[in-house]
Parts: sequence; C-alpha cells; structure tokens
Amino acid sequence: MIKRQCVVRDFFGEAEAMRQSLDDCFKNTYTQKVNWQYYCDPQIYTYLRTAPREVLPEAVFSRFMTRLRQWCMDNLGLVPVGMPFVHLMVNGCRLGLHSDFHNGAWGYVYSLTRWEGRKFTGGETLLLRDGIPSYKRHHVHADALFELIPAHFNQLLVFDDRIVHATPTIEGSMNPLDARIALVGHIRATSPVVVGEISGAQVRKVILEALPRIRDRIRNYRDVQGTITYRLTVGGNGSVDALTTLTENIITPSVGYDHSDAVTAVKSIVQQEMSGLRFPPSPSSKSFITVPVLIPIPDLRPIELEISHNTSRDQIVQWTATHMAQEDERGLWGSWDGDTLVVHEPVFGWIRVEPKRIAVSFDPPMWVPSQRESFQSFLSEWVRRATGADAKVETR
Repeated sequence: MIKRQCVVRDFFGEAEAMRQSLDDCFKNTYTQKVNWQYYCDPQIYTYLRTAPREVLPEAVFSRFMTRLRQWCMDNLGLVPVGMPFVHLMVNGCRLGLHSDFHNGAWGYVYSLTRWEGRKFTGGETLLLRDGIPSYKRHHVHADALFELIPAHFNQLLVFDDRIVHATPTIEGSMNPLDARIALVGHIRATSPVVVGEISGAQVRKVILEALPRIRDRIRNYRDVQGTITYRLTVGGNGSVDALTTLTENIITPSVGYDHSDAVTAVKSIVQQEMSGLRFPPSPSSKSFITVPVLIPIPDLRPIELEISHNTSRDQIVQWTATHMAQEDERGLWGSWDGDTLVVHEPVFGWIRVEPKRIAVSFDPPMWVPSQRESFQSFLSEWVRRATGADAKVETR
C-alpha cells in the first residue's frame, strides 16, 4: 500500500525515444519553434514549461499516458488529471517551498533528466518531513527536516500533494541539453471504476447511498482528512467477498502520517461500510470495483449546469474532437453517444446537446471544495467555448 510517497525506477519502456525528441528540439537554436512559457513568480517559481505535444511524439506520449494511467489505477485507484506539463530547468531555475492541496490528492514527477551525467547541482525533489523541529535539540541535520529525491532518468515519483515540497535551485549549465527535464502533473479520484458485469450506474448508485452514512458516522472526527481507495471483489450474489486498500493518505494536521487514534477509528468505520455494501447480483462472474473516498465526505450533490445556444450539433462535436483533453490539466475524456458526450474522466458525467440548450450533469467528485469549484468553472467555460455562446451558464 502506498503512503506519503513512492519511487518507481525504469518506469516507461520508451523513455529514450521521448528524451531523443527533446534533444532534437534543442540541437538547432535557429530552427527551434517550441512555445515555452517562462513561468516566473520570483518569490516561488522560476522555470520554463510547455505542453507535451510541443516537444514529444504524439504516439509515444500517448503510450506513456496509457502506462501512467494504468499504473495509477493499479496502485492508487486514482487517475492522472488531464495532461502534465514539461518542465525545463536550467541555471537559476527553482521551485520554492509550496504545496499543491488545490491540485490533486497526489502529485507526480516523471524525470527525463540525464541525472547520472548532470552538469548542475540542485534539481532534486525536496519533501518536508512531518512534525515540528524540537527546540530542545542542539542541532538538527537537514535530513531530519526533509528528504531529497534525485530525479533519475526514467523515474516516476508520486507523493502526497499536501506535503510542502520544492526543487532546489539549479546551479550549473544554461544548456537545455544538460537541464533538469520532467513531466509534472497531478492525480485525483475519479468515479468508481468497474471491471465485470455490474453496470457503472448501479455501482455509483450504491456508493452514493453509502456515503451519507459514512459522513454521519465520522462527523465528530473533524481533523481527519485525506483520500482512501479500496478495490472490492464482489461475488455473484452482490456481496463484497474481499476488500483491498490500494492507497491512503489519511492524516491529521497535528501529527501528519504518525499514529493517530482518530485516523484509526475513521479508517475502521469506512472499511466497515465498504465491506457491507450490497450490489446487484451477477451470477456468471465476479466483479472488481475501485472506490475512492475523500475524508471528510465532500458535497454529495451532482454538478449540474445548463446553457442556451444557437450552434449546430456538428459544430459542437467538431470543436470537442479538437479540444477534448487538450484545454489544460482538467481535460475531459469521453466519447459521443448520439447527442450526448459521455465523459469518464476526470469524473463520470455527460454533456447533452439539445436544440437551443446544453445540459450538463456530473457525479459528485471525491475532491476538496476548491477542486470541485475549479472544475465547475472549467466546465462552464468549456461549454461556452464549445458553443461560442456569450450567455451566462446557469447552475441547477
């Protein structure tokens, strides 16, 4: 079970092809046409970033994202949120101490840095340790305060997005061929994922009915927070035969990942509820259901919007085909079924194109309030741009 952070070496079989594509971009300064954004907030960040499609072969990058998504589902029961950015860091670049509480449950850094032959110092990922340094100690070594994780080539680092972290200043070469280069993104809960004959709609209904019970039973544990993900093995009669915890970053702010009776009690309650679920029977085979649960339980109302428009369905479909999953880190993944765009990630929902009106409905996500609000704003802007409409999106 993964807690706090995880390092996977030799992650992707085509890492050399990805790196070679980057090297080719830098070899001739006069022909380079990459659209790099100089991302600079002098108090916190200084680095260059771009979209993967600017510097990586589409087919290879697609296979990388397939590998990443499968690893995340197998090991975390969560999914990458949209597309990562490619970060390029040369002499003077850094990421100051910060956390990404509003971005995901987990963050990831996939390194394409030639780490063993690097011509710079700095560039590790710094993760602050839990706890407060003791003033009673005469001397505290750095490794008692934080851990430094080198950015080895073809290495995936996954860590709790709430941990205060940084990238120490790069000191050395200005040559991008010698730079720290990495794909950086975030990982969140999605709607329950089913492998088997039980329908996703039936599973989501059962889970949604259980969440208020969990909310009521843990109401008094106000300081406990985090995400826990289960994989349920459901027998033909609909009962849960086995329950496996894939990952959990349930903590209290006062002790972090150290032992807490409150955390133990909350995890016990959630596990009891998950173990006692009953799903519709499917006599011919077992089903496997991956279920993420956010603590405290978030807003359980679906996200629902509607907007009037004067755009043809064909225009909306064409715009969607061009822009889906490419807008930003919250991109949508789905397919059209008649006049309805059925979305599976980052959370299950649908966007239905009706004459003069578009209706939007998404499952209540297992996200903190700021993430939900940001996604709702993203949906509003996405639909508005798809239709070319200036009308105000209405929340239902």
